[in-house]
This record gives sequence, C-alpha cells and structure tokens, in this order.
Amino acid sequence: MRISATQGCMWSNDTEEAALHCLRNLGGSFYDGCREHCYTDQNLMRLTHNLQLESVVYGQICIRVRIAFPLLIINLFAIPTNPVSKNNKQEESPKNIKIFPILIFFVVVANVLVAVVLSQKHMVTPTNVVLKYMAIADLCVGLVPLPWTFFYYTLKYNEHEDDIELWWCYMYKYSMDAVPPVCHNVAMWLTVLLAGQRYISIEYPIKSRRLCSVKNVRLATVVITIVSLLCGLPKSFDYYYDMFDGWAYVPPGQWISIRSCVAGFTALVGVLGQNTFFNFYFWTRVLAFIILPSLLLIILNVLLIRGIRRAQKRKERLLKEKRAREAQRQNDSNSTSLMLVVIVSIFLIVNLPQAIFMGMLCVCNTFGISNRLLEGIFPVAFLLANNMLVMATYPINFGIYCFMSSSFRLTFRALFCPKSAHDSLNSVINPTATSSRPSVRKTDSNRSPKGSEAQSFTPILLNKSVPTYGNNNNNNNQFDYTPVLTSPPKSSSGEKFDTVYL
Repeated sequence: MRISATQGCMWSNDTEEAALHCLRNLGGSFYDGCREHCYTDQNLMRLTHNLQLESVVYGQICIRVRIAFPLLIINLFAIPTNPVSKNNKQEESPKNIKIFPILIFFVVVANVLVAVVLSQKHMVTPTNVVLKYMAIADLCVGLVPLPWTFFYYTLKYNEHEDDIELWWCYMYKYSMDAVPPVCHNVAMWLTVLLAGQRYISIEYPIKSRRLCSVKNVRLATVVITIVSLLCGLPKSFDYYYDMFDGWAYVPPGQWISIRSCVAGFTALVGVLGQNTFFNFYFWTRVLAFIILPSLLLIILNVLLIRGIRRAQKRKERLLKEKRAREAQRQNDSNSTSLMLVVIVSIFLIVNLPQAIFMGMLCVCNTFGISNRLLEGIFPVAFLLANNMLVMATYPINFGIYCFMSSSFRLTFRALFCPKSAHDSLNSVINPTATSSRPSVRKTDSNRSPKGSEAQSFTPILLNKSVPTYGNNNNNNNQFDYTPVLTSPPKSSSGEKFDTVYL
C-alpha cells in the first residue's frame, strides 16, 4: 500500500523505516521521502541562524515616532504601518526603522568622504595613503553584505522561502560568508601597517623617509590585499549548492515539507579531508588575521604612546630654547600620532572580543571541548552585536579626523564649502608661501635652498642688470634674492616633500 504525502509524491509503508535507518545507521543528514534517497554527503542549508534575531538587526525594528518627524534618514528607510490621518495632523504612529540600511548609509557616506579628502594631491603622505585604503576596506565590509540583507530581510523575502531559487544560495554564500571576512582581514592588517608606519616615523625619522615612503606603503597594501584574498579563497570552494523540494525526514525524527538549498562538500574538501580543510582555514583566519594583528596593535599602541610622551618632552625643551618653529612641527607630529592612537584603540576595543570568541570557538571545535557558552542563541547574538559595533565605529573615524586634524578639516571645507575655506587651504598646502625664507626640507624650515633645490625658486635680483653678490668680507658667493615659491620643492632624486602632515 502507498500513501500520498503531497501532490506528485507517493511512498510506501516501509519509508518510515528507511528514513530511520538513514539517520541512525548510515549517518545521513536527511532522507528524501519522495525519491526514497538517503543524503549522506549533502545538508539542507539554512539561510539564517536565528530568523527572529537577525530580522531585528538586518530587517527592521518597530518604534513609536511622529509622522512629521523631520529626519530624512528615518523617512528614507521607514515604512509606516498605519496610514496618515486625513486631516494630516501630527499623530503618533509605529514606524519600522531599518537598522542595517541606516548604518550602512552612514558608513558609506563617512568612508567616501574620507577617501575623497585624503585623495587630494596635497594630502598624499604615507600616513594618509594608509588611512585612505582603510576607509575603502571599511566601505567594502559594509557594502558587500548589503545586497543580501536588503533583499532577504528588508524586502521580506524570508517570508517567501517557497519561491527560493538556486541563486539565493550563492548570493548568501558570497555576500555573508566568503567575501566580508576578506575585507575585514585587509582592514585589520592595514591598521597594523598604519601603527607600524607611524612608530617608525617617530623612532627612526631619517630611515622612515625611505622605509615608509608612499610607494612602499602602496606596495605593502597590495601585498596585504593579495595575501588576504589567497587566505580567504578556500571559503569560496568549500561547498557546492543544489535545490531540494519535497518531503524530508530530518533529526530528531520528523517529516517536513520544504523547499531549500542543499549544500555538499566540493572535490577539494573531499581530497584534503573535512577536518584538515576547515581546521586549516579557520586556524589561519584566527591566528593570522585576528589574534596576531590584535597583539601587534596592542604592542604598537603602547610604543606609540611612549613615543608621544618622549616627543612631548622634546617639544617642551625646544620651547625653552626658543626654537618655536621646530616646536610647532613637533606639536603637529604629536597631534597626528595621538589621533592614530585613538583610531587604533577604538579598533582594538571592538575587535578584541571577536578575537577571544573566535579563538575559543576554534579550540573547542578542534579538540571536541563542550562549552555551553558557544551553544544556543549566544554565538549568533554575540556576532551580530559585534559586527554592528565594528561598523558603527567607521563613521566615528570621520569625526576623529575632523576633530583632531586641521589639515583634514580645512581640506574638507575647501572641497564642500570652497568660498569660506579657500584662503585657509592655501595656508595648509603652502604654509611658507608668504614667508621670506620658505621651507624646502621635510623637517628643517631654516635651511636656504642649495644646489638642485634652488631650481624650484625664481630669484628676484636686487640689481636688474647685474646679479648683486654679498659683502666682500662674506665669502658666501650667493645671490641676494627674495625667493618666490613657484612649485613644491623637490630633491635631486625627484622625491616630493610633504607640505601637510596628517
């Protein structure tokens, strides 16, 4: 005798026994009642870990706001659940506020502004180059998951899983699982590069001009990106996907009618072995991209703070010696270092908990240690909260730049409020243009141009017909002239001198 389970699906009375045998004796993940097939190498794939919790974070949260509340962002991302009254009065009505899209909006705006400002020609310094690439990496961390979260949670396609297609599986895979860790790994090591570059600049200022040049910083960024891509590549080749539509017998022992993605291990995982493959990937990620950079950032941050204290004492000594210009340059350098310490500290605060959690997870999974903390809803809630916290710090960096860097602030005003900031920006780009003795060195503003450096200046002769030499008692053999800066001074090697320190 055969029973009808659903339209187009029939099975016999022995199906129940076959399903139990599949799960208990064969180690199957589920049993297909319609095709009478035991799946031992494929699993039903869930597109969420906790639908209710993730819907709140990625989708929406209902709060009470006034309909006429004049916030563009709320009006942009809020969908009213109750219509406005006909008399258009300001009534209180529930609004569904999309948390993740609003946060991504601020992340995108802040990081795009940072990248635009730091891309200006006069702002190109080794430190600024790293900050710009960090902003781009942070931008990718926020933007990559957006297509999936907007499609699945904001547009509420999670309520229509009967219409699921195969491309949903791959969209979820790359938007939420494979690509975001790579972007975060790049951002992690760029932060280490930033702290290391600044430490070398403080402790070894002469060597730093060669070691920490813009060219070398860009080369280091390329290396970091390539290594991060190579280490993150295995996550793109661990599973292949298919579709299942029918009745499935699943643990702990029940029949469900489901349409779902089915994930199976690729040939690469089969050759290397599941334990070897996943242990290699996750331990590499935890050690090389979470724990190691976090430890380096702690060490470098401590060294930077010590360097700032020594530099502060040097500035006080210069002031006592009445060397005001050198003291001012030292003060600018200290301000930059302090700003970077703040940025690195915030980065550490939000990433250290994740480092500890991922380390515990890897240890427990590798050695089969049972930990109740890693069970239930806590892991999902922790990772969601931590991810949101990490992204919330990205717009904060923009505020730090504006608050602690005068050159960033003036450049930003010149780009977006050009009338009010034109003169101030000129003083930042060329701070010595109005001085009778312009600076031609990165660190010494008191040296007169010599040799090839003098080619960047146009001498104005005191005698129109014959160059006037100095006093005969002075064997200087130099022109008496008033230098006019016509272009940023360059060394004989063609290296650009920094005119703005950030």
